[in-house]
Order: sequence, then structure tokens, then C-alpha cells
Amino acid sequence: MAEAGGVCIAKEFHTHGTSAGGAVNNVAGDYTVYGADEVEIVAKIKESSALDKLPYAEGASWNPMLACLPGTRVNILSLVYDWSRSRDNCRIFCLKGVAGSGKTAISNAVAQALHADGLLTSCFFFDRANASRNTPRLLFSTIARDIAGLYPAIAADIAACLEKEPALASAHLSRQFEAFIAGPLRRHQTDRPIVLVIDALDEAVPDEADTDLLAILRDEVAQLPTHIRIFITTRPTRVIQQALSDEEHITSHTLAIDSVETQHDIAAYIDFMVRSKAIRSQMGTPWPDQALIDDLKIRAGGHFIWIATVFAYLRSAHHPRRKLHTLLSSSSAHGQGVEHMRKIDDLYASILEACGDWNDPDFREGYALFMGSIMAVKRPLSLAALRALHGGSQELALESLPQRFGSLLVGLQREDEPIHTLHLSFREFITVRAAERANTQKFFLSEKEHSQKLAELCLQTMVREMTGAPITGGGYLTEFSIDMPSIPMLADISEQLLYGCESWSDHVCDIEGPPIAVANILQEFLPHHHTTSIEIVASKSTFGHDMVLTGLYDEASQAEALFVLSWRLKYDGRLEEALKAIEDSVHLRRVLAAQQAAKSKAKRGMPLRNFLSNIGRGKAALNRIRKTIHPHQNGTGERPEAVNTTKKLADSLDNLSVYLSDLGRHDDALVATQEVVGLRRALAAERPETVNASFADSLNNLSNRLSDHGRHAEALAAIQEAVGLRRALAAERPEAFNASLANALNNLSNRLSDHGRHEEALAAIQEAVGLRRALAAERPEAFNAVLADALNNLSVRLSDHGRHEEALAAIQEAVGLYRALAAERPAAFNAVLADSLDNLSNCLADHGRHEEALAVNQEAVGLRRALTAERPAAFNAGLADSLFNLSIDLSGLGRSAEALGAIEESVSLHRVLAAERPKVYTSKLSEALRKFSQYLSASGREVEAQVILREAQSLMS
Repeated sequence: MAEAGGVCIAKEFHTHGTSAGGAVNNVAGDYTVYGADEVEIVAKIKESSALDKLPYAEGASWNPMLACLPGTRVNILSLVYDWSRSRDNCRIFCLKGVAGSGKTAISNAVAQALHADGLLTSCFFFDRANASRNTPRLLFSTIARDIAGLYPAIAADIAACLEKEPALASAHLSRQFEAFIAGPLRRHQTDRPIVLVIDALDEAVPDEADTDLLAILRDEVAQLPTHIRIFITTRPTRVIQQALSDEEHITSHTLAIDSVETQHDIAAYIDFMVRSKAIRSQMGTPWPDQALIDDLKIRAGGHFIWIATVFAYLRSAHHPRRKLHTLLSSSSAHGQGVEHMRKIDDLYASILEACGDWNDPDFREGYALFMGSIMAVKRPLSLAALRALHGGSQELALESLPQRFGSLLVGLQREDEPIHTLHLSFREFITVRAAERANTQKFFLSEKEHSQKLAELCLQTMVREMTGAPITGGGYLTEFSIDMPSIPMLADISEQLLYGCESWSDHVCDIEGPPIAVANILQEFLPHHHTTSIEIVASKSTFGHDMVLTGLYDEASQAEALFVLSWRLKYDGRLEEALKAIEDSVHLRRVLAAQQAAKSKAKRGMPLRNFLSNIGRGKAALNRIRKTIHPHQNGTGERPEAVNTTKKLADSLDNLSVYLSDLGRHDDALVATQEVVGLRRALAAERPETVNASFADSLNNLSNRLSDHGRHAEALAAIQEAVGLRRALAAERPEAFNASLANALNNLSNRLSDHGRHEEALAAIQEAVGLRRALAAERPEAFNAVLADALNNLSVRLSDHGRHEEALAAIQEAVGLYRALAAERPAAFNAVLADSLDNLSNCLADHGRHEEALAVNQEAVGLRRALTAERPAAFNAGLADSLFNLSIDLSGLGRSAEALGAIEESVSLHRVLAAERPKVYTSKLSEALRKFSQYLSASGREVEAQVILREAQSLMS
């Protein structure tokens, strides 16, 4: 991919007649105010905009329907009540309990009581089954937004942190804790305690792989003011015990399941439930049966999940009273010394025992089919989708086998609901503990084994549904159309088909035994449907790396499909996904290029051989599969028609460089494009007539990458070589190469300007504009974007020559074009629209139209803030420059305090940029420091001004 040339930001910072240097790119919030009320309104809008960038976990709050029964858990709730209002050193109250002991009900009750008293600040209920709540990733951003909603001063503090460093919204936990929680709470007093509730900590820290949150709770929370209180519930896992035990700021309490209080509370819960309408209406007469109830209380012990599961079972059971008698008799064999999980497991076993005839092989087969799928799916699926994956098996009809397990699973009321287990302990029983005892082994299901079965089912489903009817809108990766470059929204994609496309390779990776059935289906799937599956994922979901099974398909065609996919994803503004696709394409083409360069006689099926041998396949089957998947290979693995794999590799590397640069990974981008230039220079030496065009593209990109690193002389040399090649090509075939020549001239203008050669720079951009006008007149949909790019740069060049009227006209035309483009595709064009708005602001200021200039600048601010929040590495540089210009606009209108705030933020960003890329940003940091010093001096802060000025001078000495 050759870049169009790059939007040029005004070569000098906008100075209203003062001498300064710089550029523009990402600006602060709306500073326009006309009175005290407006000041407050604008400030709140700015705060809200900044805080909205913080991700908020859905469903993390408390639920009154899940709280303890009133009158139960009195002692522990009283302890928490007193602790929450205390100012002693115990900032954390850690309630520990075994699985199923009722910790989450207590958390909900604590949150409910604190909320009623006006003391609840925030809560976060972790859940291992929920992707947004099974890691600490969203914990502090969610808490920060809750705190900000209660305390305006803290909201302003957090918003200021985000405005200065938008990357904090996705930063490491420790940085977020300091920026959003610890720092603001140290700096601001509150009129009441700050109480946080965190439930199921163990579900976010399942092992020792990630203990960062535990380190924060252990070390950082100890430094917080004592009015900040954190209530935590957790299983007492080894990693949590090691981290949080014996700390002075943590008071720990354990839920004793055999305590008198627990027994009393469970008895109260049972008394309440047996009189509920849902139970009473099904139990017959006489009811309540006190003998049964007393027995139930004894059997429950201290396990709330046990008794809750019993009542869930009774609500869905046929002849529930009879089932209760059976359940209680089966539980009577164990005494009080039974381990806590053994009692829960016994309950699960009893319920499962009553679900069907375990001596019936058909029932056991149906159980394995249904429950095995529930345990093995990579994300929850509905019953309808599961049934479709299994080929429409009537065993999975809602009224058939699945309903028997309604007391253990959630989501069986409707066919389209995702199915979850009632409690994590049930999954653990089925997939682990059931295998440990002879009498429960029949319930055990191997997650790996059933995942292997799902690999086969996913492949069968994809082949069946893709063969049965064509995918409307499919085929978009087989060729690229510049007239329809976006990824189409494919229609009529079933839940099971999407799941299969997303997850088949994950399931294949779980295979441990000989995958004969899977290998057979791959013969049909890979050559005919694999690319379609990628199209479906890219259209309906999120594309991830597709390299797991390299060698199982035709690498050349797969690399080409991924190459096209990366282009389309970039067109839609999905840069992270585009980067993944082009990285995969590069990987495949490296393999192919290496094989060709070495004239390897190795079979293309070698990666397949390695893969299959690892999971048990033999050589004969390998050869059969390889020949089926790659029918054009001969016995030695050589293809009769070789392709220029080096050229293809260069194509992918070229795009990789562009996408890396778009995401702010400038070092990696330069390495990639240097490799491309090396490859294409060698090819061009042998075949200039076929390679010079793409070689010129690579030189164009290399010039941009070198310029990004401040290597201006090398950048100019590269673009001059590119222009020479493109002039020769355009002279012979102008209709084919004028667009590429215009791209090179656009970049040449920028590089000449970098060297102060302004006359030549203006001539180059004028020629580029002329070429692009002609192209846009014929095909506006294809060339309006690059015309706007050239007009933007022309405006800057004209300003360099003092031709301000022409400069303003050019940038106004560019902004008009970009507005239309951004309205249709904001993800792709908001960044360059912001660039052009910055330059329009400069031109308006040059005409003395300062209010209009500020208004335009503020529009750019909103765009750039959003861009920086999503990809700070790519857009922080522009934000720093824009803040510089904004400070000048504000200062020129007498708004000194706001100007000082804008320049201070600009300096902060420039410091980081200069540390990372000193050749590019040291001079800009120096200029920003000088402006900062100037504003400090004007504010009467002379000592600080002198310190800053000396720093600026030292940078340039």
C-alpha cells in the first residue's frame, strides 16, 4: 500500500504574528464561554466527555433480589456496619468463605444497606462467566466513574488526569489506581466515608498468573486515608491467602458454615421458602410438612448454595415432594465431618441422579451430548444454537432432555437464551471432582474431549450451512474492488454458524487424541469454506489472528485473502484488526518466500505433518489429507506454477508498515518498510519494467517513516528517487500512474518544506493538486480524499509564502471535502478532518478572524480527544501540537488561565514524545516550554517562568 502522501499540518505553530514553530493535531475541550453560567456548563461538558472515555463494566452493581433474607446474617452485617463508619487503620474488610457459603448474598445485602444510608460509593461483582467481569481490567475505571458521579471536585480531578493523559483509560491497573482512586482521594476531603464493595475477588484472580490487583490491595490501599473502606468477599485460595494475610490494614473474617448463626440463618431461609407460593403450590397437602422441613434444615448444614439448589430443583421437579424425600434419604449417609465441597457435590449428584435413568445408555449419551457441550463451548450459546450444531438433534429440544437439568442451569426458559451454569461449583464438579469418586464418575465430563467433539460439529455446521445456501454478500475477500472497499454486513448468519466460524480453531487446538473425523472434514472445509468463515467473522464479530493452523490450507491464497481483509478493515477504521490480518499475511508470505528462495523440496504439508503428529495422526493419513487439500501438489511437494512470493511478501510488508505507523508504532513501521525497500530494490534491478511502480510506492512510504524519525535528509532522498521513478512511469502511461505521481509529489512537497526549500515545495504541491483535480473530476468517490489531502498541504505552502487569501480558499475547500467524507466514514476520516480544521483555524487567525479560529479549533478538539482516547500512541503527538495552538488562540482573546492550562498539558505530552523520539520532538518540546514560560511570566509566576525557560534553552544548546 502506498500512502497518499500524508496531511501536512501547518509547518509553524499558530502564533498570530509572534515567532514560534510547530504544528497541530489533537486539541482540548470546548473553552468557549460568555458568562459565569456558561463557564460552569462548559466545564461540566468537558468533565463528562473525559469521564465517558472510562470503560464501565455492565452488570457489576448490586442486586436487591440477590441479597440476604431480612433478619439473617445479622452478626456479620453488624460488624460491617461498624467497620464502614470507623476511622481505624483497617481499610479492608475481607470476608472469606468456601464456595456456596452465601458470600455474594452478603455482598448484595451490604451494598443495599450502605446505599440506604448514603454510604455506598461503588461496588463491583466479579463473575468468572462474564468476560467484562472475570478480570480486574474494568475495576478501577468503573469505581472511578461511580466516585466522580458523587463528588464533583473528584470528577474534575479525574477528568483533568484523563485530559492530560487519555491513555490512562486503558493503562495498567497500578497506574489507574493512582490516577483515578488514590490520587484524587488523597487530594480531596469528603463529608462521609468512601465505601467500596468488591465481591468474588477469587474469580478475578484465579491463579498466580496475574496478581497485580492483590499487590495493590496489599500495598497501595494501606496508604489511603482511613475514611476509605473496601469490603471484599472471596474464597480463601492459596494465592489470596498469601497476599492478604497478616496485613495491618486488612481485617479478615471467615464464614463458619457450622456456626450456630449460620444454622439459624439457613433455618430462617428454609422457613421462608417452604411458605412461598412457588413451592407451596406444588407440594400437596398437608404442607408445610414439619418433619420434612426439620430434616431439610439438618441436611443443609451451613451451605446456602446447597439449600438454594434444592429449592431450584423442587420448583422444576415432577412430584417435588417425592423428590425431596428421595433427596434427603440420599443425603443421610454423610455426617457432620463431611468436607464442605463434598456436601455440595453430593447435592449435585443427587439432583443429577434424579434427572434420568443412568442405567439407560441412551440417557447417558444424551447427558454427555448436552451437558458436555455446555461445559466445552468457548462462550455461552442458546439451546437453539446447540441443537443446530448437533445437526438438529431432538435430544436437545427444549421439552426433551435439557429441561431435566433446569435446576442446575440458567437459560432454559427460552430456546434463544444463552445457557449458563447455576453456580461455578457445578461446573467444577462436572469437569473435575466427579471423576474423583466411584459413585460420581458417571457424571464426569472431560471438557477437552467434548471440545474436540465441538471442533467436529463446528466444521460440519460450517460446511453444511455454507454449502446449503450461498452467503449473501460473501466472496468479498476473493477480490478487491475500489468501488466497494468496505466490509459488507452479511445477512442471515445463524448463531451456530457465527460461533463455528469464531471458535472452530480454538476447539481443534484442544484435541489430544487422533483427530480422524476432524481431519476428514478439514478436507472439505479448508479448500472451499475457510475464506468464507473469515469473511463472516470480520463482518459479524471481531477478527483475531488466524495463524493457529498454518499448513492446513493453501498458504498463498490464504495470504492473499488476509491481505485484502487488512485493506478492507483499514478502510472501515478497524486498525487493530487490520494490523492482525496483515501480520498474518506477512507471516504466511515469509514462509512461502523462504521456501522459494531456498528452492526447498520440503512438502508444503510439513506444518500439517507437525500439527497432526502432535495429536496422533499417522503418515499415510497425512499424505491423503495433504493431497486432498492441495490437489495440485505432486509427490515431492513442488507446485507446477510458482508465484513470485517475494513480491507478494513485499506487498504485505508495505501495508504492515503503514498500519503500524497508523497505530503509532513508528520504530516497527520503519523496520518493515526498510525490509520492503530492500526486497523491491533487488527485484527492480532484475525486472525494472514490472517492479519499478511498486518500488516507487515503497520509497514513498520509506520517506514518510524516515520523516517520522526526524531523519529528514534520508527522507528527502527517498522521495526524490520515488518521484523520478513515477515521472518516468507516468510519462509512458499517465492514465495508470498519474495518481501515484501525485502521491509522490505531495510527499516531496512536505520533505522540501522540512528543508526550508519553500519555492520548490510550493511548486511540487501545485503540480500534485493539478493532477488530483483531474482525477477527482472523473472519479470523485475514489479521489476526493486525496484531493482534500493535497489542498490541505497547498494551503500550508501558500501560507509559508504569505499568500493568505489563497491559503484560506484552499483549506476551506479541503475542509468541505473532508466533512463530507467524515460524515460517511468517521472512523476513517475524523483524524484528517481534525488536521484540516487545525489548519483552517490558523488561516482564519492569519486574517484576524480570531473568534472563528477558536471555534474551528474547538471543533477539532472534540475530534482529537476521541481519537486520542482510543489510540493515544497514534494521536498524542497531534494533541500536543493542537494544545499549543489552542493556548495561543486563548491567550490572544485574553483568556490567560485557560491558555496556561492548555500549554501546560501540551508540555506534558511533548515531554513524553521527546523522550521516545528526541530527533522529532525535542525542538517542539523546547518551543512549548518557551510558550509555557511566557504565560507563567504573564501570570506573575516569574520564578517558575525562569526555570522553564532555562530548560527550554538547554534542550537546544
